[in-house]
Order: sequence, then structure tokens, then C-alpha cells
Amino acid sequence: MRLTCTISSAARKSLSKPMSSLAPGHILSGARWNYRIKEAVEGDNTQISTGFKAEIIQHENSLGSPQWAFIKAASPSHATATENLERERRSYLIPGVASAACFRKLYDVFDNSMGGTGTCIALEWLDTTLAEVKYLPGALNYAIIQSSLRAALSSCIVLENQKFVNTDYKPANILLSGIETGRVVAKVGDLGLVFPTGDRFEAQPYSMRAPEVFLGQACTEPSQVWAVAAMLLCWIKPGILGEWDSPHFLIDKAWSMAKIKRLFPSWNLPNPDEVEGDMLKAAVKSAGRMSLEEPEMRAISPLDVELRGVEMPEQLRDLLRLMLIVDPNKRPSASSVLTSREFLAFEKLNGI
Repeated sequence: MRLTCTISSAARKSLSKPMSSLAPGHILSGARWNYRIKEAVEGDNTQISTGFKAEIIQHENSLGSPQWAFIKAASPSHATATENLERERRSYLIPGVASAACFRKLYDVFDNSMGGTGTCIALEWLDTTLAEVKYLPGALNYAIIQSSLRAALSSCIVLENQKFVNTDYKPANILLSGIETGRVVAKVGDLGLVFPTGDRFEAQPYSMRAPEVFLGQACTEPSQVWAVAAMLLCWIKPGILGEWDSPHFLIDKAWSMAKIKRLFPSWNLPNPDEVEGDMLKAAVKSAGRMSLEEPEMRAISPLDVELRGVEMPEQLRDLLRLMLIVDPNKRPSASSVLTSREFLAFEKLNGI
């Protein structure tokens, strides 16, 4: 399997000309190593950067190096892609991020003067992503879950310690290697949407968005914990959260909120007059109606029932129940999850 770098069709067209110098065979000269472009890496059309697999060429008299790197590029004509890539570069300057084993390593940074390539960074290569692995009950998938959870929660802790949050946890951003051998390595990639705590509203993908963020609160440390658990739940049971089966993009937010209400009947979905903003009032009102009337919603049962319908060990069910708490004030922290009885029991199941 191949590592996913995602890029929309529109972005692909806008990047094709400025990125022409990153054709196969082109060599980027970095401060650490040089990088020979081998091939473009296909994506899933959800992000606006583009990526390439590159062979690492050691500098003369340099020490050993990995064989491959991932080159991530943004066209100077695409402002948002460039901004996100620059933010990703700055994220590695946050104390603890560059040295933490839970994050993909940053190797080199290339500026806009690099022969018309636009902004580029060279990153650690991993073989695939969680999004490209299908959930199947069994020891291998449980090992993948354990490694992915530990990496994601550890990354939350590193960022929380510096008052930052990652607003883009999703299966495509959990990078994996070693799954063929059973020695799973999991790391968090794509740090282009890391922000100071409380700085971003309307953040997180709909499928991973925390209930309080839907209701107008900023993304904070508890929101990350929800996103990690929701990411895992959506990987195990695709479509259980989020907008993927919404009949129209204009109701995606309400549709996603209605799913949370069906899974968590105790969630206090407020009256429209209790929230601010006309758009949020309309979404809250529609979500309440949809959760009661739409056939697709009525087919969704409370979380415990849904979890019973999927083959998985009880230790994993307990772990998901622990993290998926709709009240952010009662939701456990990332550090408390890692030291919890539930997480330790799941690790013991995996022989760790």
C-alpha cells in the first residue's frame, strides 16, 4: 500500500504548472540530504497540497539515511495551500514536536526560490495510512488500533503542553508502516491545521468534530480527545458520523449533528434561541428535527447498541465509551486515557 497525499482535482490543475520542476528525476538540494523525485503520490481529494515519493541521496561524507522521503509541495499561486504548508513547517518549531516519536519527522524545508517549485518540505516516508487499511476483526487490526491511538493521544499531549491543538485528526493523517510484518509504527502527519488552543471555531472535519465545536465553541484540548476517538469509530464503522450520506451539502452540519444526537441521546442539543448566529440557529433546529424524522437517522441506535453490532473485543468497546463523552467537562484528557484501566486492558489484549 502507498502513503496517501490528498489533493483536489481543482488544486491538481492549479499545481501542475508551478510544480512541473518536480517531475520524476528532478533533484531537490536540501540542507540535510538531496531528494530525487520518483513519482507523484495519489490522494483522496480532501486536501490542497500535492506530494511525491523521493529517493534520498546522501551528501558526501554524511551519515546513513532512510531510503525514501515524502515531498509535500504547495504552489505559490494557491494561497491556502501555501499558508497551510507554512503553518506545518512552523508546527515543527513548537517545543517537543520535532523530537516526539508520535509525529512524522521533518527533514528539510525548501523556499520559494527553489527553481520555481514553490514551497516544499521533505518529510519522513511511511508506507500507508489508516484510511487505506480496512477494519477487520483480528490481532493485526487491534495492533494497528493500539499503535494509532497511542500515537494520536501522545501527539495531543505534546501539543497541549504548549497550548496548541490539532484540528485535523482523521484516518488519512495517521501514517503507518510495518503492518505487513506485524510491527506496526504509527505517526501523526499533516500538521498544517495546528493552532493555539481556543483560536479556531468551525474547526475539525464533520465526522471528527466534537459536539461542543458544532455548538459554536472553539477547538480545545477536550475536542482533540473526541476527534481521536471519533476518528477510530468512523474507521471501524464508516458513515456512523459525519456528512458522507447527507442529501445536500447545505445541510451537512445539521446532518452531522443529528447523528451525534442519535448516538448520544443524552446530548443536550439546545433550542435555536440558545445559540448565537442565524446559521447555527438554523442548523440546531434542523438537527433536532432530522434526528427524530429522517429514516437514515432513525436507523442509528445509541452508541452501545451500535458497538454491539460490530465484532470487536470488549476492551475496545470500553475504550471508545471512555473517550466519547459529549460533555467536554467530563471527557477524559489524553494523558488520562493513556493511563486508564481501559487502555491498559486493551494493550494487554494485544500482548503489550
